[in-house]
Amino acid sequence: MQENKKKLDVEDLMDEVLTTEPGFSLPDNFAEMVAVKVSRKFAWEQYFIEFLIYLSVFIGMGIVSAAITLFLYDVNWKQWLVFIVSNIGLVAGVSIITIFILFADRVLLRYFLFRGETEII
Repeated sequence: MQENKKKLDVEDLMDEVLTTEPGFSLPDNFAEMVAVKVSRKFAWEQYFIEFLIYLSVFIGMGIVSAAITLFLYDVNWKQWLVFIVSNIGLVAGVSIITIFILFADRVLLRYFLFRGETEII
């Protein structure tokens, strides 16, 4: 008997909830706005992951090139280390500029172009 009363109470509550108007209203283009925001977030993540892949490939190519040079040409690695340490400003500057250009090209430009194409009017 008590289960039937609980079911009736729940049914009455559900009827009341489903028949009353909510206290807010969504804009007409709500679904479009959500879709655009989700697509922008997905695009940003995709572009950033692609940047990390390119960066790791460039670093890997540099390491492989250095290893081949050290082993095949019998280069003294201590001389390389002295050269890099003595020109640390130049090496760091070139590295930072290269990473920034790669980031700007692979992530920022593509993202802002995508964002401009998906502007909500």
